[in-house]
Amino acid sequence: MNTDQESKGQKISFTNWKTSLSKFLEIEISKNPNLCLPVAKYLSQFIEKMDLIKTDIANKSASVSLQMMIRAMATYEPDKDLPALKDLTKHFPSSKNEFQSIFNIEENKFIWVSENIEETLGFPRGHFTLENLIGLNGEPIIHPEDLPHFMRWAGISYLLFSIPGFKFESNNDYQLIKFRISTKDSKIKQIRELQTLVLSKKSQLYINKSGISESGIPKYHFDTWTIYDSSFFDFVRPHYVTSFNQSSFMNDLAYLINCILVDFPVKYLLILNERSKNDRNKLVANSMNDKLISFASIQGNLDEYKIGDYLNKSIKPKLTSTCRNWCPELQNDIIGDYEAINYARKMGIIPIPSQVESMLYGLTDK
Repeated sequence: MNTDQESKGQKISFTNWKTSLSKFLEIEISKNPNLCLPVAKYLSQFIEKMDLIKTDIANKSASVSLQMMIRAMATYEPDKDLPALKDLTKHFPSSKNEFQSIFNIEENKFIWVSENIEETLGFPRGHFTLENLIGLNGEPIIHPEDLPHFMRWAGISYLLFSIPGFKFESNNDYQLIKFRISTKDSKIKQIRELQTLVLSKKSQLYINKSGISESGIPKYHFDTWTIYDSSFFDFVRPHYVTSFNQSSFMNDLAYLINCILVDFPVKYLLILNERSKNDRNKLVANSMNDKLISFASIQGNLDEYKIGDYLNKSIKPKLTSTCRNWCPELQNDIIGDYEAINYARKMGIIPIPSQVESMLYGLTDK
């Protein structure tokens, strides 16, 4: 734990992310042991491979997480008899601002992109490849500021879809994520002149007997891509939609895994999260003191001066150092409070999910 002097004679220790993940799983096991016990056992492999996954993502790859998925023991069930891949678009027609694709998970490539991508986005079908999206052969289609976050979340998603205990149904369960792309290669003048657009990707595992590999995982995911103006974009952060209980568990778990990869101190994050909701340091201190009493029965004795010192002397320098690993656009030190909040949102570490936040305060100790 991170220990700090908050008042005369009293030290407060804030938790770390690995301890937080263990506590989160303990809480969830008490609620739903059948779902969560297998998850907890499997996640020990993630902790062991954390440094490998970080390096993998930095190299524009999710191969470590993908290999974990290929060895997966999650349950994949067809919700209904799906049509053959080539007939999918007859059953799921595109709107005017959508196109579709089929991705082969084992071969790590798109095996089909719908023809209307040329009408909606102005890209030739052959141009829309994984290599071009992430820039293995040159400048990426994905906006350079969004690419590191897209890759980090891709690794997390492959991991989540591999975990024993989870159950996924075709055509019901999906992942949703948004990111910006460059339109400089579009054949449509109006789109090309915009320079950027937002793609929203709805990704569903394609599950039927012919679509399951020998290793037991689905061979494909079926993706619907919706195009938006860039003004609709905030930050890259996925959402997982399954059954209610599993969906809530998966989204909070994804958040915690992301925090482990980012490795920004819990105490600093709690302060920054409150600063994102309150415009004065006094209100930040009051809110944190109330939560420390409510969730940990601890007198925090924080005040506006201590919050200001933390923000300027510790939080912004540490956040600058952290973000330089993931945010290529960050050239200078983070100076302003709102700049710090903006970068924390880019990293997907704020806002903190309510259940996770109460747990983090509850793990604080004297």
